Amino acid sequence: MTTRRMVLAAAAAALAAPAVQAQAAYPSRPIRFVVPWAPGGATGNIARIIGDAMVPFLGQPLVYDFRAGAGGAIGSDNVAKSAGDGYSILIAGAGTFYRPVIERDTPFDPFKDFGFIGRIGDGPFALVTRNGLPTDLVGFIAHGKANAGRMNYGSSGQGSTSHLTAEAFNTAAGIQATHIPYRGSAGVTADLIAGRIDYYFDAFSSVQENVAAGRIQILGVTSSQRATQAPEVPTIGEAALSGFSVAPWWGIVGPASVPAAVTAKLAEAMKQAAAIPTVVAQLGAQGCRAAFLEPAPFADFVRSEDAKWTRIIEGAGLRVA
Repeated sequence: MTTRRMVLAAAAAALAAPAVQAQAAYPSRPIRFVVPWAPGGATGNIARIIGDAMVPFLGQPLVYDFRAGAGGAIGSDNVAKSAGDGYSILIAGAGTFYRPVIERDTPFDPFKDFGFIGRIGDGPFALVTRNGLPTDLVGFIAHGKANAGRMNYGSSGQGSTSHLTAEAFNTAAGIQATHIPYRGSAGVTADLIAGRIDYYFDAFSSVQENVAAGRIQILGVTSSQRATQAPEVPTIGEAALSGFSVAPWWGIVGPASVPAAVTAKLAEAMKQAAAIPTVVAQLGAQGCRAAFLEPAPFADFVRSEDAKWTRIIEGAGLRVA
Protein backbone atom coordinates (compact mmCIF):
# COMPACT_ATOMS: atom_id res chain seq x y z
CA MET A 1 0.00 0.00 0.00
CA THR A 2 2.82 2.34 0.87
CA THR A 3 4.53 1.58 -2.41
CA ARG A 4 1.34 2.26 -4.39
CA ARG A 5 0.89 5.62 -2.63
CA MET A 6 4.48 6.54 -3.42
CA VAL A 7 3.99 5.69 -7.09
CA LEU A 8 0.79 7.77 -7.27
CA ALA A 9 2.45 10.70 -5.51
CA ALA A 10 5.40 10.54 -7.88
CA ALA A 11 3.06 10.44 -10.88
CA ALA A 12 1.11 13.45 -9.61
CA ALA A 13 4.32 15.37 -9.04
CA ALA A 14 5.49 14.53 -12.55
CA LEU A 15 2.23 15.84 -14.03
CA ALA A 16 2.36 19.04 -11.97
CA ALA A 17 6.00 19.77 -12.73
CA PRO A 18 5.52 21.05 -16.31
CA ALA A 19 2.82 23.51 -15.16
CA VAL A 20 5.02 24.82 -12.36
CA GLN A 21 7.99 25.10 -14.70
CA ALA A 22 5.89 26.91 -17.30
CA GLN A 23 4.69 29.44 -14.74
CA ALA A 24 8.19 29.94 -13.35
CA ALA A 25 9.58 30.42 -16.86
CA TYR A 26 7.64 33.61 -17.63
CA PRO A 27 8.47 35.23 -19.90
CA SER A 28 9.49 32.50 -22.32
CA ARG A 29 8.89 34.54 -25.49
CA PRO A 30 8.79 38.20 -26.60
CA ILE A 31 6.26 40.52 -24.95
CA ARG A 32 4.08 42.77 -27.11
CA PHE A 33 4.11 46.36 -25.83
CA VAL A 34 1.20 48.29 -27.36
CA VAL A 35 1.45 52.05 -27.87
CA PRO A 36 -2.02 53.46 -28.69
CA TRP A 37 -0.60 56.45 -30.57
CA ALA A 38 1.42 57.02 -33.74
CA PRO A 39 5.22 56.64 -33.62
CA GLY A 40 7.35 59.71 -32.98
CA GLY A 41 5.46 61.23 -30.05
CA ALA A 42 6.49 61.46 -26.43
CA THR A 43 4.39 58.45 -25.39
CA GLY A 44 6.02 56.15 -27.93
CA ASN A 45 9.48 57.38 -26.98
CA ILE A 46 8.79 56.85 -23.28
CA ALA A 47 7.53 53.32 -24.00
CA ARG A 48 10.74 52.45 -25.85
CA ILE A 49 12.97 53.91 -23.13
CA ILE A 50 11.38 52.02 -20.25
CA GLY A 51 10.69 48.91 -22.34
CA ASP A 52 14.26 48.55 -23.61
CA ALA A 53 15.54 49.00 -20.06
CA MET A 54 13.25 46.23 -18.79
CA VAL A 55 14.62 43.63 -21.23
CA PRO A 56 17.69 42.58 -19.17
CA PHE A 57 15.46 41.98 -16.13
CA LEU A 58 12.92 39.96 -18.11
CA GLY A 59 15.26 38.01 -20.35
CA GLN A 60 12.98 38.53 -23.37
CA PRO A 61 12.61 41.39 -25.84
CA LEU A 62 9.64 43.76 -25.96
CA VAL A 63 8.08 44.19 -29.39
CA TYR A 64 6.50 47.62 -29.88
CA ASP A 65 3.09 47.57 -31.52
CA PHE A 66 1.84 51.04 -32.50
CA ARG A 67 -1.97 51.00 -32.84
CA ALA A 68 -3.13 54.59 -33.21
CA GLY A 69 -6.67 55.81 -33.64
CA ALA A 70 -9.85 56.86 -31.84
CA GLY A 71 -7.95 58.90 -29.26
CA GLY A 72 -5.99 55.87 -28.09
CA ALA A 73 -9.05 53.63 -27.81
CA ILE A 74 -8.05 51.22 -30.61
CA GLY A 75 -4.76 50.15 -29.05
CA SER A 76 -6.19 50.19 -25.54
CA ASP A 77 -9.12 47.99 -26.53
CA ASN A 78 -6.75 45.56 -28.23
CA VAL A 79 -4.89 44.96 -24.98
CA ALA A 80 -8.05 44.93 -22.88
CA LYS A 81 -9.30 42.01 -24.97
CA SER A 82 -5.96 40.17 -25.19
CA ALA A 83 -5.17 36.95 -23.36
CA GLY A 84 -4.27 37.47 -19.70
CA ASP A 85 -0.93 35.72 -20.00
CA GLY A 86 1.35 38.73 -19.62
CA TYR A 87 2.42 38.80 -23.27
CA SER A 88 0.37 41.88 -24.16
CA ILE A 89 0.86 45.10 -22.18
CA LEU A 90 -0.11 48.73 -22.79
CA ILE A 91 1.44 52.10 -22.08
CA ALA A 92 -1.44 54.03 -20.55
CA GLY A 93 -2.15 57.57 -19.50
CA ALA A 94 -4.92 59.64 -17.97
CA GLY A 95 -6.93 59.46 -21.20
CA THR A 96 -7.03 55.68 -21.06
CA PHE A 97 -9.15 55.87 -17.93
CA TYR A 98 -11.25 58.99 -18.40
CA ARG A 99 -12.18 58.21 -22.02
CA PRO A 100 -15.47 56.42 -21.16
CA VAL A 101 -16.57 59.59 -19.37
CA ILE A 102 -16.33 61.47 -22.68
CA GLU A 103 -17.14 58.76 -25.19
CA ARG A 104 -20.23 56.63 -24.57
CA ASP A 105 -19.15 54.01 -27.14
CA THR A 106 -15.71 53.34 -25.63
CA PRO A 107 -15.36 49.56 -26.18
CA PHE A 108 -13.67 48.82 -22.87
CA ASP A 109 -14.10 49.58 -19.18
CA PRO A 110 -10.63 50.59 -17.98
CA PHE A 111 -11.19 49.89 -14.29
CA LYS A 112 -12.63 46.45 -15.00
CA ASP A 113 -10.64 45.35 -18.06
CA PHE A 114 -7.13 46.45 -17.03
CA GLY A 115 -4.78 45.30 -14.29
CA PHE A 116 -2.24 47.78 -12.91
CA ILE A 117 1.45 46.95 -13.37
CA GLY A 118 3.28 50.16 -12.51
CA ARG A 119 3.59 53.90 -13.04
CA ILE A 120 6.53 55.12 -15.09
CA GLY A 121 6.29 58.77 -14.10
CA ASP A 122 4.64 62.10 -14.83
CA GLY A 123 5.59 65.42 -16.30
CA PRO A 124 4.41 68.86 -17.32
CA PHE A 125 2.67 70.03 -20.42
CA ALA A 126 3.91 73.28 -21.90
CA LEU A 127 1.68 76.15 -23.00
CA VAL A 128 3.02 77.30 -26.36
CA THR A 129 1.69 80.06 -28.60
CA ARG A 130 2.25 81.37 -32.09
CA ASN A 131 4.71 84.21 -32.48
CA GLY A 132 3.20 87.66 -32.30
CA LEU A 133 1.11 87.08 -29.19
CA PRO A 134 2.15 88.38 -25.74
CA THR A 135 5.24 86.61 -24.45
CA ASP A 136 4.19 86.55 -20.79
CA LEU A 137 1.28 84.63 -19.30
CA VAL A 138 -0.46 87.60 -17.68
CA GLY A 139 -0.38 89.48 -20.97
CA PHE A 140 -1.58 86.43 -22.90
CA ILE A 141 -4.56 85.94 -20.58
CA ALA A 142 -5.47 89.61 -20.89
CA HIS A 143 -5.26 89.31 -24.68
CA GLY A 144 -7.47 86.21 -24.60
CA LYS A 145 -10.12 87.95 -22.52
CA ALA A 146 -10.06 91.00 -24.79
CA ASN A 147 -10.56 88.75 -27.82
CA ALA A 148 -13.24 86.44 -26.47
CA GLY A 149 -14.38 83.98 -29.14
CA ARG A 150 -11.79 85.16 -31.68
CA MET A 151 -8.88 82.96 -30.60
CA ASN A 152 -8.43 79.25 -31.24
CA TYR A 153 -6.36 76.46 -29.76
CA GLY A 154 -5.29 73.08 -31.06
CA SER A 155 -5.07 69.67 -29.46
CA SER A 156 -3.83 66.22 -30.42
CA GLY A 157 -7.45 65.03 -30.57
CA GLN A 158 -10.94 65.48 -29.19
CA GLY A 159 -10.90 64.40 -25.57
CA SER A 160 -7.11 64.02 -25.48
CA THR A 161 -5.13 65.10 -22.43
CA SER A 162 -3.84 68.15 -24.33
CA HIS A 163 -7.46 69.09 -25.11
CA LEU A 164 -8.61 68.75 -21.50
CA THR A 165 -5.56 70.61 -20.20
CA ALA A 166 -6.50 73.52 -22.45
CA GLU A 167 -10.10 73.34 -21.24
CA ALA A 168 -8.92 73.47 -17.62
CA PHE A 169 -6.67 76.44 -18.43
CA ASN A 170 -9.40 78.30 -20.32
CA THR A 171 -11.81 77.86 -17.41
CA ALA A 172 -9.26 79.02 -14.85
CA ALA A 173 -8.16 81.98 -16.99
CA GLY A 174 -11.65 83.01 -18.12
CA ILE A 175 -10.78 82.67 -21.82
CA GLN A 176 -13.32 81.76 -24.49
CA ALA A 177 -11.66 80.18 -27.54
CA THR A 178 -12.46 77.71 -30.31
CA HIS A 179 -11.09 74.16 -30.10
CA ILE A 180 -9.51 72.68 -33.24
CA PRO A 181 -8.70 68.98 -32.79
CA TYR A 182 -5.99 67.24 -34.84
CA ARG A 183 -4.92 63.64 -35.32
CA GLY A 184 -1.76 63.68 -33.22
CA SER A 185 0.70 66.46 -32.47
CA ALA A 186 2.50 66.85 -35.82
CA GLY A 187 -0.30 68.70 -37.58
CA VAL A 188 -1.12 71.01 -34.71
CA THR A 189 2.55 71.97 -34.29
CA ALA A 190 2.88 72.76 -38.00
CA ASP A 191 -0.21 74.99 -37.88
CA LEU A 192 0.99 76.71 -34.71
CA ILE A 193 4.30 77.53 -36.40
CA ALA A 194 2.42 78.78 -39.45
CA GLY A 195 0.22 80.98 -37.27
CA ARG A 196 -3.03 79.26 -38.20
CA ILE A 197 -3.82 78.51 -34.54
CA ASP A 198 -3.05 80.58 -31.48
CA TYR A 199 -2.00 78.19 -28.74
CA TYR A 200 -1.56 74.58 -27.74
CA PHE A 201 -0.59 72.36 -24.80
CA ASP A 202 1.87 69.52 -25.44
CA ALA A 203 4.58 67.49 -23.72
CA PHE A 204 7.65 69.62 -23.13
CA SER A 205 9.87 67.34 -25.20
CA SER A 206 7.59 67.76 -28.22
CA VAL A 207 7.87 71.55 -28.28
CA GLN A 208 11.35 72.36 -27.00
CA GLU A 209 13.11 72.19 -30.40
CA ASN A 210 10.69 74.63 -32.01
CA VAL A 211 10.81 76.90 -28.96
CA ALA A 212 14.62 76.92 -29.06
CA ALA A 213 14.53 77.74 -32.78
CA GLY A 214 12.20 80.67 -32.15
CA ARG A 215 9.37 79.23 -34.23
CA ILE A 216 6.91 79.32 -31.31
CA GLN A 217 6.77 80.81 -27.81
CA ILE A 218 6.54 79.04 -24.45
CA LEU A 219 4.69 80.84 -21.66
CA GLY A 220 4.55 78.30 -18.85
CA VAL A 221 4.32 74.69 -17.73
CA THR A 222 1.30 73.02 -16.18
CA SER A 223 2.92 71.15 -13.30
CA SER A 224 3.29 72.44 -9.75
CA GLN A 225 7.08 72.52 -10.17
CA ARG A 226 9.21 73.96 -12.95
CA ALA A 227 10.46 71.57 -15.62
CA THR A 228 14.03 70.40 -15.09
CA GLN A 229 14.69 70.87 -18.83
CA ALA A 230 13.85 74.58 -18.65
CA PRO A 231 13.97 75.89 -15.08
CA GLU A 232 13.69 79.44 -16.41
CA VAL A 233 10.10 78.79 -17.59
CA PRO A 234 7.57 79.53 -14.83
CA THR A 235 4.70 77.30 -13.87
CA ILE A 236 1.26 78.58 -14.81
CA GLY A 237 0.37 78.55 -11.13
CA GLU A 238 3.17 80.88 -10.09
CA ALA A 239 2.96 83.14 -13.16
CA ALA A 240 -0.76 83.88 -13.16
CA LEU A 241 -3.21 81.23 -11.95
CA SER A 242 -2.46 80.29 -8.36
CA GLY A 243 -3.05 76.62 -7.62
CA PHE A 244 -3.27 75.56 -11.27
CA SER A 245 -1.62 72.16 -11.73
CA VAL A 246 -2.39 69.57 -14.39
CA ALA A 247 0.23 66.99 -15.32
CA PRO A 248 0.03 64.01 -17.68
CA TRP A 249 1.33 60.66 -16.48
CA TRP A 250 2.46 57.39 -18.04
CA GLY A 251 2.20 53.84 -16.76
CA ILE A 252 1.90 50.21 -17.84
CA VAL A 253 -1.23 48.10 -17.58
CA GLY A 254 -2.27 44.69 -18.87
CA PRO A 255 -5.46 42.67 -19.13
CA ALA A 256 -7.20 42.32 -15.77
CA SER A 257 -6.77 38.55 -15.87
CA VAL A 258 -2.95 38.60 -15.79
CA PRO A 259 -1.82 36.39 -12.85
CA ALA A 260 -0.42 38.14 -9.79
CA ALA A 261 2.97 36.43 -10.17
CA VAL A 262 3.31 37.68 -13.74
CA THR A 263 2.27 41.20 -12.73
CA ALA A 264 4.89 41.12 -9.98
CA LYS A 265 7.59 40.04 -12.46
CA LEU A 266 6.74 42.90 -14.82
CA ALA A 267 6.51 45.41 -11.98
CA GLU A 268 9.90 44.38 -10.62
CA ALA A 269 11.47 44.77 -14.06
CA MET A 270 9.91 48.24 -14.32
CA LYS A 271 11.18 49.19 -10.88
CA GLN A 272 14.72 48.10 -11.69
CA ALA A 273 14.66 49.84 -15.07
CA ALA A 274 13.27 53.11 -13.67
CA ALA A 275 16.14 53.31 -11.15
CA ILE A 276 18.88 53.33 -13.82
CA PRO A 277 20.39 56.85 -13.99
CA THR A 278 20.63 56.88 -17.79
CA VAL A 279 16.98 55.81 -18.05
CA VAL A 280 15.96 58.57 -15.63
CA ALA A 281 17.85 61.07 -17.81
CA GLN A 282 16.32 59.75 -21.04
CA LEU A 283 12.81 59.90 -19.60
CA GLY A 284 13.49 63.41 -18.36
CA ALA A 285 14.50 64.47 -21.86
CA GLN A 286 11.04 63.34 -22.98
CA GLY A 287 9.35 65.42 -20.30
CA CYS A 288 8.69 62.47 -18.00
CA ARG A 289 9.85 62.66 -14.38
CA ALA A 290 10.67 59.07 -13.42
CA ALA A 291 8.53 58.21 -10.41
CA PHE A 292 7.77 54.50 -10.31
CA LEU A 293 4.79 53.19 -8.33
CA GLU A 294 4.06 49.56 -7.45
CA PRO A 295 0.77 48.08 -8.74
CA ALA A 296 -1.40 48.87 -5.68
CA PRO A 297 -0.20 52.48 -5.15
CA PHE A 298 -0.41 52.98 -8.92
CA ALA A 299 -4.06 51.91 -8.87
CA ASP A 300 -4.80 54.37 -6.05
CA PHE A 301 -3.02 57.13 -7.95
CA VAL A 302 -5.02 56.46 -11.13
CA ARG A 303 -8.33 56.57 -9.26
CA SER A 304 -7.40 59.90 -7.70
CA GLU A 305 -6.28 61.33 -11.04
CA ASP A 306 -9.39 60.04 -12.77
CA ALA A 307 -11.58 61.90 -10.32
CA LYS A 308 -9.68 65.12 -11.08
CA TRP A 309 -9.94 64.69 -14.86
CA THR A 310 -13.63 63.84 -14.57
CA ARG A 311 -14.21 67.17 -12.81
CA ILE A 312 -12.39 68.94 -15.66
CA ILE A 313 -14.54 67.11 -18.23
CA GLU A 314 -17.75 68.00 -16.41
CA GLY A 315 -16.62 71.60 -15.94
CA ALA A 316 -16.03 71.90 -19.68
CA GLY A 317 -19.40 70.36 -20.48
CA LEU A 318 -17.83 67.45 -22.34
CA ARG A 319 -19.30 64.58 -20.34
CA VAL A 320 -21.45 62.12 -22.27
CA ALA A 321 -24.76 61.30 -20.54
